[in-house]
Amino acid sequence: MTLTSAFVQFCEELSDVFAQQRTLRRAKNLMLSAVLCVGRKWLTRLLTVQGRDQQDWSADYKLFSRSKWKAWKLYQPVVRESLKYFGDGPVLLGGDETRTRRGGRRVKRSRWTRDPMSPPFHVNFVKGIRWVQFSALLPLHRIAAVSARGVPVSFEPVDLPAKPRRNAPAEQWDEYKRAKQQNNMCIRTIDQLQTLRFMYDQAGASHQKIVVSLDGGFCNKTMFQSELERIELIVRTRKDARLCRPAHDPSRPRKVYSDRKFTPEQIRKDDSIPWSQTTIWFGGDRRTIRYKELTDLRSQGGAKRRPLRLFVLAPTGYRLSPSMPKYYRQPGYLLVTDHTLSVDTVLQCYFDRWQIEVNHREEKQHFGLTDAQVWNDASVDRLPAFMVATYSFLLLAALKAYGPVRTQHYLQPPKWQNGQRQRPSCLDLLAKIREEAQTDRQTWETVNFEADLTRILLRAA
Repeated sequence: MTLTSAFVQFCEELSDVFAQQRTLRRAKNLMLSAVLCVGRKWLTRLLTVQGRDQQDWSADYKLFSRSKWKAWKLYQPVVRESLKYFGDGPVLLGGDETRTRRGGRRVKRSRWTRDPMSPPFHVNFVKGIRWVQFSALLPLHRIAAVSARGVPVSFEPVDLPAKPRRNAPAEQWDEYKRAKQQNNMCIRTIDQLQTLRFMYDQAGASHQKIVVSLDGGFCNKTMFQSELERIELIVRTRKDARLCRPAHDPSRPRKVYSDRKFTPEQIRKDDSIPWSQTTIWFGGDRRTIRYKELTDLRSQGGAKRRPLRLFVLAPTGYRLSPSMPKYYRQPGYLLVTDHTLSVDTVLQCYFDRWQIEVNHREEKQHFGLTDAQVWNDASVDRLPAFMVATYSFLLLAALKAYGPVRTQHYLQPPKWQNGQRQRPSCLDLLAKIREEAQTDRQTWETVNFEADLTRILLRAA
């Protein structure tokens, strides 16, 4: 099996998403064009990859604006394939929000938001669209000496309401505040998690719980007090979060919370609570992590009566080179809703959550997540989700064809990187599938266009 044949197999599994075979064929060709295209991933450039730059292009735009299909159904093959890596254990997911720059008054979903890349001493603003993404954290370190791989399984926009002008009537401001509360990031996250629970149930994982690792932006009462069936949360919290024990006062049996409040930072500095150790995979090797664990806690302002576990992670020392001094990372504080998960599972899932940051970078740099030039409301939502699904198919196709380790099938890395790459990067996968466009002629005979790399490079230039 080659990378191209495995990729085409995942594309063929979208037959349940599109009502017509010609629509499926068009979507498959656009996915293949996306991995072959060099440079900006405009829809017009994808058509030039197919050699259709002198033909009518309206049908390809109508695929995203008029054709009746759901974006979340694109990830059904990804959900089914990801279950093979979790076995009978819990399904591990990582979630985070990201922004894509998108200007223009015709894009109704685009809003002015704070730029997360702005320096701390000067807040900048960027006009774009806010998205919430979830990735399946495939534990490849269980079967090979490589890090986990994040594979996106959901990518949905957050519809922020338009902010009224400063001197707008009070009714408009009340409507704005009401719409902001009803459709914020955490509410959209809960909707996505319920959809993912349904998708994994349909794939045969109804007996497995879903464990989601989230960043500090999701540590609030909206997430902790939501009714998520068979879904557990691992959320990073602030060091000054107020926690307490449940009250056990015989004289006041209805009292729920203890009067003694404490913070995670106080637990870290408390010498009476001993440190424990465990080994997890992080940064290309198995490393020893020191932690403290407290169970059966309450968060009066957040999770209310829901029992929580607190994990305090000690700062980990590291050196940039053998001759440099030793630096320390910041300590970490985690709140967990499940009391049955093992410590290794909780901490490994949290450290593997970094792979979703890798997903964001590769989606924007190599799959043109911010390159889309479409203005239709449906296309603005569908085209980025389509490109993210293409990225997921490529990652899974590489695992299916050549395994998790960087083998000799890929191009030889530069001499300064020789021996340092344990797994293939996204650029390695793109280079390999472009190479197979010339060598794997048997697979490309089943596709409706000829992949001519010379024409692709000339058009990109």
